[in-house]
Order: sequence, then structure tokens, then C-alpha cells
Amino acid sequence: IQVDEIKKEKNRKKIDKLLAKDIRYRGPFSYRAIRVLGFLFLIFAQLVLCYSFVSNIIDMPAWSEKFFEVIDVISVFSLPMFLTVNFCIIMTSRNKIKKYLILYSCIAILIYLSILFVYYRYVNGIIVTITGDPTEGAKLAEVFAKSLFGSVINYNIFVDLSLFSFFFFFFFYTPGKIKSKKALIWFRLCSIIPILIAVVSFLLYGAYCWGKIDLPVAALSIMPCRSIGIYAVFVVISLFIKLRKYLFIRWGGTPEEYEKYIKTNKSSLEISVISVISIIGVSLIDFIAFIINPLLLLNGIGTTFYIAFIAPVLLLLSYTRKPKHEMIDTFMPFMAFGVMIICYLEAILFVIKHI
Repeated sequence: IQVDEIKKEKNRKKIDKLLAKDIRYRGPFSYRAIRVLGFLFLIFAQLVLCYSFVSNIIDMPAWSEKFFEVIDVISVFSLPMFLTVNFCIIMTSRNKIKKYLILYSCIAILIYLSILFVYYRYVNGIIVTITGDPTEGAKLAEVFAKSLFGSVINYNIFVDLSLFSFFFFFFFYTPGKIKSKKALIWFRLCSIIPILIAVVSFLLYGAYCWGKIDLPVAALSIMPCRSIGIYAVFVVISLFIKLRKYLFIRWGGTPEEYEKYIKTNKSSLEISVISVISIIGVSLIDFIAFIINPLLLLNGIGTTFYIAFIAPVLLLLSYTRKPKHEMIDTFMPFMAFGVMIICYLEAILFVIKHI
């Protein structure tokens, strides 16, 4: 009994130390700054697609190829940026998880329907008209569309963000209607579903790239084909957040004290450090796997190491910084998509003028 009391007292000192005077350091960036970068990189991705489209029709200057190669590399940071924003939202207000779940899901569905509409109405229609043979034209249209999916799918990141948001919803959010511990456990277990969807899609897309199976355009345009390493990073960080809360309560802290602690600069820096360690660790494993067998690149392995370069940015981020005017966050996706549409229209006009 005395040993237990000493252990409890020791653990309680850990809690008191955590709840002691907060640190002064607070990263200069709020989640909005990271979100702006995410949309900026997403726009870069669309510029690369426009360039690919134009360069297949018109001879472009030699310098432009190198320039867009650089933009293409930068654009891959969009998904990690959006994921970082999601973690900031979780730590500040879990009630916003539903809002972003609905937002990302609606955008993912809109992009999916847009791809199908453009493909079946225009790409398929134009090629069939040119060839004069519906069967042969449809085959050529499918080959053309699938040649783009190595790029297009990689930039429809809202499919992945929807899955991440579903995971966050089941893993972190607690509906008011759930009262029993058993019901909550079943609700938490549902977080496995989006991960399973991602893993199955990962395997199917790998088999498709290896030529083992064929997938229709309708399936390719909705599949989440992020690198498995990115999913591993976000699961590791999520598990750490859960483990941290579990240990806090086990050491004698109360849920109310924990909610108070996560609003501190100390907690924010701790999450940033753990995120950096997780990103560098997974990136290193991913890079080593690629070095051992470069053919794993077809399965999306060897494409995660680049996110290690955003690690320093996380140390400059603080989720305790709350940006003003939340309406800006609501309209930001629509502003970004407006810019993307302008990019595509400008690409079409450029082709028309130079044909």
C-alpha cells in the first residue's frame, strides 16, 4: 500500500509539473498560414497538369520544363500541410472535425463527378467523333485518360483528406448521444474502416501499376492513392495523442486538467516535436525500402521521404495561435478552386491561340 501511495505521489508530481507555469515559446505560424501554403501548393499542382497538357500539343521553351519540374516537387507538400491543419483543429476544437469532414467529402465528390463528366462528355466524345468508331474511340479515350491518372489522382488529395477526416471523427470525436463505454469502444473501432479502405486501394492501385489487373476510369478517379508512408505518419501521431491522454489520466490527472493542458504552449511544442520525430522516422524507413528495391516505387513506397523537409516548419507552428475571422477558412477552398479554374481556362486559351 505504501509503495502504491509513493507511486501515486510521484505520478501526481508529473501532472503538477506539466500544469506548472507555461513556456513562453509559441511558434509564429497559426494553422491558417499552413492551410494557405497547402492551397498554394495545390494550385502549383494544377499548374503542372496544365503544363503537361499544353506541352503535349505545343512545343514549349526548354527552360519551362525545368521550371515546372521544380513546381512539381514543391506541390507534393500540399497533403502534409492539410494534415497538419487537421491536427491543429483536433487539439483546439474537436467540434470542428464534423465541419471539415463534410467540407472535404463534398469537395472530393465534386472533383470525382467533374472528372467523370469531362471524361465521358468531352474526352470520350471528341475522340469518338474524330475516329468515327465508337468502340475504338472509347478505347483510345480510356488509354488517354489513364495516362493522366499518374498525375491527376495524386492531386485529388480531397479523397485522402476525406478518409483522414473520417478517421479523426471516429478516433477523436465523442458524440453526445453515446453514453456507455461499450458503445464508445465500437464507435472508436469504426476508425479502422477508412484505414482499411486506404490499404485496399493501395494494394489495388499497386496491382494496376504492375499490370496485374485493369481498373476503369470511374474507379481510378476516386481511389485514394497517397503513399502508405503518409498514412503511417498520421496514424503514429494520432496514436501518440491518444496515448498521451491515457497516461495523463492514469497518472492521476483529470479530464478537465488535460483539456487545460492541451491549450498550453508546452503541449503545442510537444506535439510538434513528436510530429517531427514521426515524420523523420517514417521517411527514413520509406527511403531505405526504396534503396533496397527501387521497383517498390510502383507501389508508392519510396515517395514519402520528401515530407521530411516540412519537419522544420512544424517547429514554427503553434496550434495555440488562433487566427481571426473564421469565415476566411470557410471561403478559402472556394477561392483556391476559382484560381484553379482560371489556370485551366488560361491553358485552353493558350493552346487555341498557338495552334
